[in-house]
Amino acid sequence: MTEAHELPQDEHDLLKAAMNGPLRDRDPVVVGLCLRLCSRRLLQRAGMVAQVNGWRGSPHAFMLTREGWSLLKAERRHKPMRRAG
Repeated sequence: MTEAHELPQDEHDLLKAAMNGPLRDRDPVVVGLCLRLCSRRLLQRAGMVAQVNGWRGSPHAFMLTREGWSLLKAERRHKPMRRAG
């Protein structure tokens, strides 16, 4: 699996943005970065599987995969926790 520190900052920012919802940007640079993340199995196109699962958005959007979600989740575990006090 890809480690978070191996990703360039712009790809890492896109993964974090994908946590909030599907990426729908038409900018060619962003689409290129999304396709690169797809090749690493961290993002996927929102095609037929997403529509079967109930999402009615554009099939050209990009969504997090399980691997992408796991990568971001593991990164969050390594950050020190804030304490209320």
